[in-house]
Amino acid sequence: MASSPLGDYDRSRIPMWIAAVVLVFALSFIVWKYIGTFILGLFVYYITRPIHRRLYMVIRNQSLSAIVSLLTIAVPVIFLIGYTVYVGAIQLATFAESADLQPVLDALQPYVGDLSTTSASSTDPDAVLSSLTNDPQQFLSGGAVDTANQALAPVFGYLGAFGNGLIQLFVVLAFAFYLLRDDHKLAAWFRNELAGEGSPVHAYLKEVDHNLMTIYFGNILNAFATAILAVAFYNGLNVFSPAEIAVPAPTLLGVLTGVGSLIPVVGMKIVYVPVALLLAVEALLQNPALIWFPLVFAAVSLVIVDTIPDLILRPYVSGRDLHTGAVMIAYIIGPLLFGWYGLFLGPLILVLVVHFARILLPELVRGEPVTASATAGNPLDPNDNVYSPDPAPVDPDEAEVERDSSATDDGESADDRNTASGGPSDTDD
Repeated sequence: MASSPLGDYDRSRIPMWIAAVVLVFALSFIVWKYIGTFILGLFVYYITRPIHRRLYMVIRNQSLSAIVSLLTIAVPVIFLIGYTVYVGAIQLATFAESADLQPVLDALQPYVGDLSTTSASSTDPDAVLSSLTNDPQQFLSGGAVDTANQALAPVFGYLGAFGNGLIQLFVVLAFAFYLLRDDHKLAAWFRNELAGEGSPVHAYLKEVDHNLMTIYFGNILNAFATAILAVAFYNGLNVFSPAEIAVPAPTLLGVLTGVGSLIPVVGMKIVYVPVALLLAVEALLQNPALIWFPLVFAAVSLVIVDTIPDLILRPYVSGRDLHTGAVMIAYIIGPLLFGWYGLFLGPLILVLVVHFARILLPELVRGEPVTASATAGNPLDPNDNVYSPDPAPVDPDEAEVERDSSATDDGESADDRNTASGGPSDTDD
Protein backbone atom coordinates (compact mmCIF):
# COMPACT_ATOMS: atom_id res chain seq x y z
CA MET A 1 0.00 0.00 0.00
CA ALA A 2 1.48 3.36 -1.04
CA SER A 3 2.34 5.79 1.70
CA SER A 4 0.41 9.04 1.98
CA PRO A 5 2.21 12.14 0.60
CA LEU A 6 1.28 13.86 3.87
CA GLY A 7 3.28 11.32 5.87
CA ASP A 8 2.59 11.57 9.58
CA TYR A 9 0.97 14.99 9.28
CA ASP A 10 -2.17 15.37 11.40
CA ARG A 11 -4.96 15.53 8.82
CA SER A 12 -7.36 17.01 11.37
CA ARG A 13 -5.40 20.28 11.11
CA ILE A 14 -6.12 20.67 7.38
CA PRO A 15 -9.73 21.93 7.84
CA MET A 16 -8.52 24.35 10.48
CA TRP A 17 -5.88 25.74 8.13
CA ILE A 18 -8.50 26.06 5.39
CA ALA A 19 -10.76 27.95 7.81
CA ALA A 20 -7.82 30.18 8.77
CA VAL A 21 -7.14 30.99 5.11
CA VAL A 22 -10.82 31.78 4.52
CA LEU A 23 -10.96 34.06 7.57
CA VAL A 24 -7.78 35.87 6.56
CA PHE A 25 -9.18 36.34 3.05
CA ALA A 26 -12.47 37.70 4.44
CA LEU A 27 -10.65 40.09 6.77
CA SER A 28 -8.36 41.23 3.97
CA PHE A 29 -11.37 41.86 1.72
CA ILE A 30 -13.06 44.02 4.36
CA VAL A 31 -9.89 46.02 4.98
CA TRP A 32 -9.32 46.47 1.24
CA LYS A 33 -12.87 47.71 0.63
CA TYR A 34 -12.39 50.35 3.34
CA ILE A 35 -8.63 50.72 3.04
CA GLY A 36 -8.83 54.51 3.17
CA THR A 37 -10.84 54.46 6.39
CA PHE A 38 -8.48 52.04 8.14
CA ILE A 39 -5.35 53.82 6.92
CA LEU A 40 -6.77 57.13 8.17
CA GLY A 41 -7.60 55.47 11.50
CA LEU A 42 -4.02 54.19 11.72
CA PHE A 43 -2.79 57.72 11.05
CA VAL A 44 -5.03 59.13 13.80
CA TYR A 45 -3.74 56.43 16.17
CA TYR A 46 -0.09 57.30 15.59
CA ILE A 47 -0.54 61.07 15.86
CA THR A 48 -2.45 60.74 19.15
CA ARG A 49 -0.39 57.95 20.74
CA PRO A 50 2.31 60.25 22.20
CA ILE A 51 -0.39 62.37 23.84
CA HIS A 52 -2.24 59.26 25.05
CA ARG A 53 0.82 57.76 26.72
CA ARG A 54 1.68 60.98 28.51
CA LEU A 55 -1.89 61.41 29.70
CA TYR A 56 -2.03 57.82 30.93
CA MET A 57 0.87 58.54 33.28
CA VAL A 58 -1.42 61.10 34.96
CA ILE A 59 -4.94 59.68 34.53
CA ARG A 60 -4.04 55.97 34.90
CA ASN A 61 -7.10 54.99 32.87
CA GLN A 62 -6.66 53.68 29.33
CA SER A 63 -10.17 54.49 28.06
CA LEU A 64 -10.30 57.99 29.50
CA SER A 65 -6.83 58.93 28.32
CA ALA A 66 -7.67 57.60 24.83
CA ILE A 67 -10.86 59.69 24.67
CA VAL A 68 -9.08 62.83 25.88
CA SER A 69 -6.26 62.25 23.38
CA LEU A 70 -8.70 61.99 20.48
CA LEU A 71 -10.64 65.04 21.64
CA THR A 72 -7.49 67.14 21.80
CA ILE A 73 -7.05 66.51 18.07
CA ALA A 74 -10.66 66.31 16.82
CA VAL A 75 -12.49 69.00 18.81
CA PRO A 76 -10.13 71.91 18.00
CA VAL A 77 -10.20 71.07 14.30
CA ILE A 78 -14.01 70.75 14.25
CA PHE A 79 -14.37 74.00 16.20
CA LEU A 80 -11.97 75.77 13.85
CA ILE A 81 -13.82 74.55 10.75
CA GLY A 82 -17.19 75.57 12.24
CA TYR A 83 -15.88 78.99 13.21
CA THR A 84 -14.43 79.44 9.73
CA VAL A 85 -17.74 78.57 8.07
CA TYR A 86 -19.48 81.06 10.37
CA VAL A 87 -16.99 83.85 9.63
CA GLY A 88 -17.04 83.04 5.92
CA ALA A 89 -20.84 83.24 5.80
CA ILE A 90 -20.80 86.63 7.54
CA GLN A 91 -18.09 88.01 5.24
CA LEU A 92 -19.85 86.65 2.15
CA ALA A 93 -23.12 88.30 3.21
CA THR A 94 -21.30 91.57 3.86
CA PHE A 95 -19.60 91.39 0.47
CA ALA A 96 -22.88 90.66 -1.31
CA GLU A 97 -24.52 93.69 0.33
CA SER A 98 -21.68 96.14 -0.25
CA ALA A 99 -20.31 95.16 -3.67
CA ASP A 100 -21.85 96.12 -6.96
CA LEU A 101 -22.75 92.73 -8.45
CA GLN A 102 -24.41 94.10 -11.59
CA PRO A 103 -21.32 93.41 -13.80
CA VAL A 104 -21.36 89.80 -12.61
CA LEU A 105 -25.09 89.52 -13.35
CA ASP A 106 -24.56 90.98 -16.82
CA ALA A 107 -21.83 88.41 -17.53
CA LEU A 108 -24.08 85.54 -16.41
CA GLN A 109 -27.16 86.81 -18.29
CA PRO A 110 -26.53 84.85 -21.55
CA TYR A 111 -26.37 81.59 -19.58
CA VAL A 112 -28.97 81.92 -16.81
CA GLY A 113 -31.27 84.65 -18.08
CA ASP A 114 -32.03 88.05 -16.67
CA LEU A 115 -31.54 87.57 -12.94
CA SER A 116 -32.43 91.15 -12.14
CA THR A 117 -36.03 90.65 -13.24
CA THR A 118 -36.62 87.48 -11.27
CA SER A 119 -39.76 87.68 -9.22
CA ALA A 120 -39.00 88.47 -5.62
CA SER A 121 -41.82 86.24 -4.43
CA SER A 122 -40.16 83.20 -6.02
CA THR A 123 -36.94 83.66 -4.06
CA ASP A 124 -38.25 85.19 -0.82
CA PRO A 125 -38.63 82.41 1.81
CA ASP A 126 -41.41 84.35 3.58
CA ALA A 127 -43.39 84.64 0.35
CA VAL A 128 -42.97 80.93 -0.43
CA LEU A 129 -44.08 79.95 3.09
CA SER A 130 -47.08 82.29 2.93
CA SER A 131 -48.13 80.86 -0.44
CA LEU A 132 -47.83 77.30 0.87
CA THR A 133 -49.99 78.15 3.90
CA ASN A 134 -52.72 79.94 1.96
CA ASP A 135 -53.03 77.54 -0.98
CA PRO A 136 -51.27 74.19 -0.41
CA GLN A 137 -53.11 72.59 -3.39
CA GLN A 138 -51.05 74.60 -5.87
CA PHE A 139 -47.99 72.49 -5.04
CA LEU A 140 -49.88 69.24 -5.82
CA SER A 141 -50.91 70.14 -9.37
CA GLY A 142 -49.28 70.75 -12.69
CA GLY A 143 -46.31 68.45 -12.10
CA ALA A 144 -45.22 70.34 -9.01
CA VAL A 145 -44.49 67.06 -7.21
CA ASP A 146 -42.14 65.91 -9.96
CA THR A 147 -40.47 69.28 -9.95
CA ALA A 148 -40.03 69.10 -6.19
CA ASN A 149 -38.56 65.60 -6.47
CA GLN A 150 -36.08 66.78 -9.08
CA ALA A 151 -35.16 69.76 -6.95
CA LEU A 152 -34.72 67.68 -3.80
CA ALA A 153 -32.76 64.85 -5.47
CA PRO A 154 -29.41 66.66 -5.18
CA VAL A 155 -30.23 67.50 -1.56
CA PHE A 156 -30.79 63.84 -0.73
CA GLY A 157 -27.61 62.98 -2.60
CA TYR A 158 -25.63 65.45 -0.50
CA LEU A 159 -27.29 64.16 2.67
CA GLY A 160 -26.37 60.59 1.72
CA ALA A 161 -22.76 61.55 1.09
CA PHE A 162 -22.69 63.51 4.34
CA GLY A 163 -24.12 60.55 6.26
CA ASN A 164 -21.61 58.18 4.68
CA GLY A 165 -18.82 60.56 5.65
CA LEU A 166 -20.06 60.64 9.25
CA ILE A 167 -20.15 56.83 9.39
CA GLN A 168 -16.61 56.56 8.07
CA LEU A 169 -15.47 59.25 10.50
CA PHE A 170 -17.01 57.23 13.34
CA VAL A 171 -15.17 54.09 12.15
CA VAL A 172 -11.90 56.04 12.01
CA LEU A 173 -12.30 57.36 15.55
CA ALA A 174 -13.48 53.99 16.89
CA PHE A 175 -10.56 52.17 15.24
CA ALA A 176 -8.08 54.69 16.64
CA PHE A 177 -9.71 54.58 20.09
CA TYR A 178 -9.48 50.80 20.47
CA LEU A 179 -5.92 50.79 19.17
CA LEU A 180 -4.99 53.43 21.75
CA ARG A 181 -6.72 51.56 24.56
CA ASP A 182 -5.71 47.98 23.73
CA ASP A 183 -2.49 48.21 21.70
CA HIS A 184 -0.43 46.86 24.61
CA LYS A 185 -2.71 43.81 24.85
CA LEU A 186 -2.41 43.15 21.12
CA ALA A 187 1.38 43.50 21.29
CA ALA A 188 1.60 41.13 24.29
CA TRP A 189 -0.56 38.52 22.54
CA PHE A 190 1.64 38.73 19.44
CA ARG A 191 4.83 38.32 21.48
CA ASN A 192 3.50 35.40 23.52
CA GLU A 193 1.66 33.46 20.82
CA LEU A 194 3.20 34.26 17.44
CA ALA A 195 6.66 35.80 17.62
CA GLY A 196 8.87 36.10 20.68
CA GLU A 197 10.64 39.27 21.70
CA GLY A 198 13.92 38.19 20.12
CA SER A 199 12.44 36.90 16.87
CA PRO A 200 13.15 38.53 13.49
CA VAL A 201 9.46 39.30 12.90
CA HIS A 202 9.19 41.08 16.26
CA ALA A 203 12.32 43.13 15.52
CA TYR A 204 10.97 44.02 12.08
CA LEU A 205 7.56 45.15 13.34
CA LYS A 206 9.15 47.09 16.20
CA GLU A 207 11.24 49.12 13.75
CA VAL A 208 8.20 49.66 11.53
CA ASP A 209 6.17 50.88 14.51
CA HIS A 210 8.88 53.32 15.56
CA ASN A 211 9.23 54.79 12.06
CA LEU A 212 5.48 55.08 11.50
CA MET A 213 5.06 57.10 14.68
CA THR A 214 7.85 59.41 13.51
CA ILE A 215 6.62 59.78 9.95
CA TYR A 216 2.91 60.24 10.83
CA PHE A 217 3.44 62.53 13.81
CA GLY A 218 5.64 64.58 11.51
CA ASN A 219 2.51 65.45 9.51
CA ILE A 220 1.18 67.33 12.53
CA LEU A 221 4.50 69.11 13.00
CA ASN A 222 4.40 70.04 9.31
CA ALA A 223 0.87 71.44 9.73
CA PHE A 224 1.99 73.62 12.65
CA ALA A 225 5.06 74.84 10.76
CA THR A 226 2.96 75.60 7.67
CA ALA A 227 0.43 77.51 9.77
CA ILE A 228 3.16 79.64 11.36
CA LEU A 229 4.69 80.36 7.95
CA ALA A 230 1.31 81.26 6.44
CA VAL A 231 0.34 83.53 9.35
CA ALA A 232 3.64 85.42 9.06
CA PHE A 233 3.46 85.94 5.29
CA TYR A 234 -0.26 86.74 5.11
CA ASN A 235 0.05 89.39 7.82
CA GLY A 236 3.14 90.69 6.02
CA LEU A 237 1.19 90.98 2.76
CA ASN A 238 -1.42 93.11 4.48
CA VAL A 239 1.29 95.60 5.44
CA PHE A 240 1.88 96.31 1.72
CA SER A 241 -1.69 95.78 0.52
CA PRO A 242 -3.68 98.55 -1.19
CA ALA A 243 -6.23 100.39 0.86
CA GLU A 244 -9.10 98.95 -1.19
CA ILE A 245 -8.35 95.22 -0.73
CA ALA A 246 -6.42 93.08 1.75
CA VAL A 247 -6.05 89.47 2.85
CA PRO A 248 -9.19 88.71 4.90
CA ALA A 249 -8.53 87.59 8.49
CA PRO A 250 -4.86 86.76 7.78
CA THR A 251 -4.20 84.98 11.08
CA LEU A 252 -7.28 82.77 10.78
CA LEU A 253 -6.48 82.14 7.12
CA GLY A 254 -2.94 81.08 8.04
CA VAL A 255 -4.19 78.64 10.67
CA LEU A 256 -6.67 77.19 8.19
CA THR A 257 -3.88 76.80 5.66
CA GLY A 258 -1.94 74.70 8.17
CA VAL A 259 -5.00 72.55 8.81
CA GLY A 260 -5.56 72.28 5.06
CA SER A 261 -2.10 70.75 4.64
CA LEU A 262 -3.50 67.61 6.29
CA ILE A 263 -6.19 67.25 3.61
CA PRO A 264 -5.14 64.64 1.02
CA VAL A 265 -4.39 65.53 -2.61
CA VAL A 266 -5.72 69.13 -2.68
CA GLY A 267 -4.04 70.11 0.59
CA MET A 268 -3.99 73.77 1.49
CA LYS A 269 -5.14 74.75 -2.02
CA ILE A 270 -8.68 74.26 -0.75
CA VAL A 271 -8.04 77.32 1.44
CA TYR A 272 -5.96 79.82 -0.51
CA VAL A 273 -7.30 79.24 -4.04
CA PRO A 274 -10.86 80.44 -3.19
CA VAL A 275 -9.38 83.40 -1.30
CA ALA A 276 -7.22 84.31 -4.31
CA LEU A 277 -10.25 84.12 -6.62
CA LEU A 278 -12.29 86.26 -4.23
CA LEU A 279 -9.52 88.87 -4.09
CA ALA A 280 -9.27 88.85 -7.90
CA VAL A 281 -13.02 89.39 -8.32
CA GLU A 282 -12.96 92.18 -5.74
CA ALA A 283 -10.01 93.85 -7.49
CA LEU A 284 -11.67 93.65 -10.92
CA LEU A 285 -14.91 95.10 -9.58
CA GLN A 286 -13.26 97.99 -7.74
CA ASN A 287 -10.17 98.81 -9.80
CA PRO A 288 -8.60 96.46 -12.37
CA ALA A 289 -5.21 98.05 -11.68
CA LEU A 290 -5.25 96.33 -8.27
CA ILE A 291 -5.11 92.86 -9.83
CA TRP A 292 -1.40 92.71 -8.93
CA PHE A 293 -2.22 92.08 -5.27
CA PRO A 294 -4.26 88.88 -5.83
CA LEU A 295 -1.50 87.64 -8.15
CA VAL A 296 1.14 88.29 -5.49
CA PHE A 297 -1.03 86.57 -2.89
CA ALA A 298 -1.45 83.53 -5.15
CA ALA A 299 2.28 83.38 -5.92
CA VAL A 300 3.28 83.65 -2.25
CA SER A 301 0.73 81.00 -1.29
CA LEU A 302 1.81 78.60 -4.04
CA VAL A 303 5.59 78.96 -3.76
CA ILE A 304 6.39 79.92 -0.17
CA VAL A 305 3.47 78.53 1.83
CA ASP A 306 2.60 75.44 -0.24
CA THR A 307 5.56 74.18 -2.28
CA ILE A 308 8.52 74.86 0.02
CA PRO A 309 7.08 73.18 3.15
CA ASP A 310 5.70 70.25 1.15
CA LEU A 311 8.94 69.47 -0.68
CA ILE A 312 11.53 70.49 1.92
CA LEU A 313 10.03 70.71 5.39
CA ARG A 314 7.63 67.75 5.36
CA PRO A 315 10.25 65.10 4.42
CA TYR A 316 12.57 66.29 7.21
CA VAL A 317 9.99 66.40 10.01
CA SER A 318 8.08 63.34 8.78
CA GLY A 319 10.97 60.96 8.22
CA ARG A 320 14.07 61.89 10.16
CA ASP A 321 15.25 58.25 10.14
CA LEU A 322 14.58 57.76 6.43
CA HIS A 323 16.08 59.17 3.27
CA THR A 324 14.58 62.59 2.57
CA GLY A 325 14.18 61.92 -1.14
CA ALA A 326 12.48 58.58 -0.53
CA VAL A 327 9.99 60.16 1.87
CA MET A 328 9.29 63.00 -0.56
CA ILE A 329 8.66 60.54 -3.41
CA ALA A 330 6.36 58.48 -1.17
CA TYR A 331 4.31 61.57 -0.34
CA ILE A 332 4.06 62.56 -4.01
CA ILE A 333 3.44 59.18 -5.66
CA GLY A 334 1.17 57.81 -2.91
CA PRO A 335 -1.81 60.11 -3.62
CA LEU A 336 -1.27 59.87 -7.38
CA LEU A 337 -1.32 56.07 -7.29
CA PHE A 338 -3.86 55.23 -4.58
CA GLY A 339 -5.99 58.37 -4.26
CA TRP A 340 -6.49 60.53 -1.18
CA TYR A 341 -5.45 57.82 1.30
CA GLY A 342 -2.17 57.39 -0.59
CA LEU A 343 -0.87 60.32 1.47
CA PHE A 344 -0.78 57.87 4.41
CA LEU A 345 -0.40 54.56 2.54
CA GLY A 346 2.66 55.67 0.53
CA PRO A 347 4.85 56.31 3.61
CA LEU A 348 3.56 53.08 5.18
CA ILE A 349 4.71 51.04 2.18
CA LEU A 350 8.07 52.85 2.21
CA VAL A 351 8.66 51.99 5.87
CA LEU A 352 7.68 48.34 5.34
CA VAL A 353 10.03 47.96 2.35
CA VAL A 354 13.00 49.73 3.96
CA HIS A 355 13.01 47.68 7.16
CA PHE A 356 12.36 44.44 5.30
CA ALA A 357 15.48 45.19 3.24
CA ARG A 358 17.45 45.99 6.41
CA ILE A 359 16.48 43.12 8.70
CA LEU A 360 15.13 40.19 6.69
CA LEU A 361 16.26 40.40 3.07
CA PRO A 362 20.09 39.99 3.41
CA GLU A 363 19.84 36.66 5.26
CA LEU A 364 17.17 35.41 2.88
CA VAL A 365 19.33 36.20 -0.16
CA ARG A 366 22.49 34.64 1.33
CA GLY A 367 20.63 31.59 2.60
CA GLU A 368 21.70 32.28 6.19
CA PRO A 369 19.54 31.90 9.32
CA VAL A 370 17.33 34.97 9.74
CA THR A 371 18.23 36.93 12.87
CA ALA A 372 16.57 39.75 14.76
CA SER A 373 19.36 42.22 14.04
CA ALA A 374 20.06 44.14 10.88
CA THR A 375 23.16 42.64 9.28
CA ALA A 376 23.41 45.28 6.56
CA GLY A 377 23.68 49.03 6.68
CA ASN A 378 20.71 51.08 5.61
CA PRO A 379 21.56 53.45 2.75
CA LEU A 380 18.11 55.06 3.15
CA ASP A 381 18.83 56.06 6.76
CA PRO A 382 20.69 59.41 6.93
CA ASN A 383 21.97 58.48 10.41
CA ASP A 384 23.41 55.11 9.31
CA ASN A 385 27.05 55.58 8.33
CA VAL A 386 27.29 53.05 5.52
CA TYR A 387 30.83 52.90 4.13
CA SER A 388 30.53 53.92 0.50
CA PRO A 389 33.64 55.81 -0.71
CA ASP A 390 33.13 58.24 -3.54
CA PRO A 391 34.69 57.14 -6.83
CA ALA A 392 37.99 58.81 -7.68
CA PRO A 393 37.84 61.30 -10.55
CA VAL A 394 39.09 59.88 -13.83
CA ASP A 395 40.85 61.83 -16.60
CA PRO A 396 39.45 60.60 -19.97
CA ASP A 397 42.85 61.01 -21.72
CA GLU A 398 44.71 59.03 -19.06
CA ALA A 399 42.02 56.36 -19.15
CA GLU A 400 42.47 56.00 -22.95
CA VAL A 401 46.28 55.67 -22.60
CA GLU A 402 45.84 53.12 -19.84
CA ARG A 403 43.47 51.03 -21.98
CA ASP A 404 45.95 51.07 -24.92
CA SER A 405 48.82 50.07 -22.64
CA SER A 406 46.76 47.27 -21.16
CA ALA A 407 45.88 45.96 -24.62
CA THR A 408 49.60 46.00 -25.65
CA ASP A 409 50.62 44.14 -22.50
CA ASP A 410 47.93 41.53 -23.11
CA GLY A 411 49.21 40.98 -26.67
CA GLU A 412 52.83 40.57 -25.56
CA SER A 413 51.78 38.14 -22.84
CA ALA A 414 49.94 36.02 -25.40
CA ASP A 415 53.05 35.87 -27.65
CA ASP A 416 55.21 34.85 -24.71
CA ARG A 417 52.82 32.06 -23.83
CA ASN A 418 52.81 30.78 -27.42
CA THR A 419 56.63 30.77 -27.55
CA ALA A 420 56.96 28.96 -24.25
CA SER A 421 54.51 26.29 -25.34
CA GLY A 422 56.25 25.67 -28.69
CA GLY A 423 53.42 27.21 -30.60
CA PRO A 424 53.73 29.02 -33.92
CA SER A 425 55.74 32.19 -34.14
CA ASP A 426 56.81 34.59 -36.85
CA THR A 427 60.40 33.16 -36.93
CA ASP A 428 59.32 29.60 -37.70
CA ASP A 429 59.35 28.59 -41.36
